[in-house]
Amino acid sequence: MTAATLTKINAEIAKHGVEVVKGNGYFYFADTGEAYLADHIPSVYSAQLRALSLEEWVAHVEDAVKVALYA
Repeated sequence: MTAATLTKINAEIAKHGVEVVKGNGYFYFADTGEAYLADHIPSVYSAQLRALSLEEWVAHVEDAVKVALYA
């Protein structure tokens, strides 16, 4: 399991046109492309990135993207 950082997470999920952004005491998903997928990714209820490993963050986003695109 790899420790999660914003840089590592965003590098892995960039291909989906989304990124994790730091808010005031929380993190959220935002769109970087034109697919508008961020609204379809369920929240991760933690104020710490390391609540999930890098692999878990990536899997969470990829699972949500599959559901959003093929539902």
